[in-house]
Amino acid sequence: MATTAAAINEDRMAAVVHASLSQRELLPEEHWVDTGYANSPAMVAARRDYGVELHGPLQAVNSVQSLRGDGAYGQDAFTIDWDNERVTCPNGRTSRSWAVYSSQRRMPVLRVGFSVLDCRPCPHRRDCLSTPTTQRRQITLRPREEYEALRQTRVLQQTDEWKERYKIRAGVEGTIAQGVQHCDMRRSRYRGLTKTSLQHQLTGAAINLARIDAWLSGTSHARTRVSHFAALQQSEG
Repeated sequence: MATTAAAINEDRMAAVVHASLSQRELLPEEHWVDTGYANSPAMVAARRDYGVELHGPLQAVNSVQSLRGDGAYGQDAFTIDWDNERVTCPNGRTSRSWAVYSSQRRMPVLRVGFSVLDCRPCPHRRDCLSTPTTQRRQITLRPREEYEALRQTRVLQQTDEWKERYKIRAGVEGTIAQGVQHCDMRRSRYRGLTKTSLQHQLTGAAINLARIDAWLSGTSHARTRVSHFAALQQSEG
């Protein structure tokens, strides 16, 4: 159990969990998480600092070009030359600027810009630029290691093997559901982080005791809940 202030994002907690497990020599080879914990900095840091492969569904790409669908020039349509710090567009034009910036979350990113002289007369500018008034294409990239980790992970997550292995998350999701439904875990009975953390620790202990009792008494597992929509699909089949 780890209790934080509400403003702390989940992706910051992967390193905290790994550090705690490392101190007790309990680090896993793989760590399967939900979308809140999975992003390129967390995946790279887990592999680099602890030798842990962090797996979780990545957030969808929500750029203007990706939302347009086929025909638009998304980031994947560009060729990146990392060694020479240069990007080539699908029509063969190369970038004119390459600089390091800080994102809104204070993470390092690369800002790549193309020349107005190349973009303005381009016959495919409607497929490339975000708005009709935009003069030139700019691309924001993660650092190389993070960018490559993202690309590899997005490809991997489309495979049936990855989707099947991700079902292992059902165990921890069931634990969370048990804590919420039976122990009212989402509501704090106290004020302050210290007392709330104590409540969470006791809730975790209560779940363990309930499961031990169910095991010793031979209580059968509850049936997996099926949503109304899923039930309709099954009946149609």
